[in-house]
Amino acid sequence: QVPQPPDVPPNALTATSANLTWSCPLEKNYTVISYSVNVTLDKPNSVNADCIHGQNRSYYFTVPAYQRYLYISLEPFTSYSFAVLVFMTEGEGALSMPRLFTTLQAPPTSPLNFSANVLSYSSLLVSWTPPKCSNGIISGYTVMYTPSSGFPSSPYNVSKVTSLLLQNLLNNTQ
Repeated sequence: QVPQPPDVPPNALTATSANLTWSCPLEKNYTVISYSVNVTLDKPNSVNADCIHGQNRSYYFTVPAYQRYLYISLEPFTSYSFAVLVFMTEGEGALSMPRLFTTLQAPPTSPLNFSANVLSYSSLLVSWTPPKCSNGIISGYTVMYTPSSGFPSSPYNVSKVTSLLLQNLLNNTQ
């Protein structure tokens, strides 16, 4: 039986790339021809799973007998599994145990369903829904408005809520 490559933890480099590294089989009496690298979306553990196009994202790569491969077309803040199969002159090895990794966070897409409802001559209720693709953990939102006078307001920072009551606005202002 041909040995499997030892497991080496993946290293997420950015929101869209990871360095996948593995070692040669320990037995020296085999000649490595190539490796088959499998990278699979781990939907149950992915916050961004709904943002991924396609149902099952699995990628297979045949890599020559060197020991590193950089995969750069991943989604932000998404969990993947990675496994390696070794091919030798004596035959095919067993698939290594899958290793899980998550890419780093990135800025979210825009909030959805923004609305502003006039409550009185001097107040507005603005609301929105979270972005479709959070690309990470959203810790809060910043709301700003610009009256027709042209000077922007100070930012309103709100955390974990998706609405804000703006009060004491100037009368007859757009």
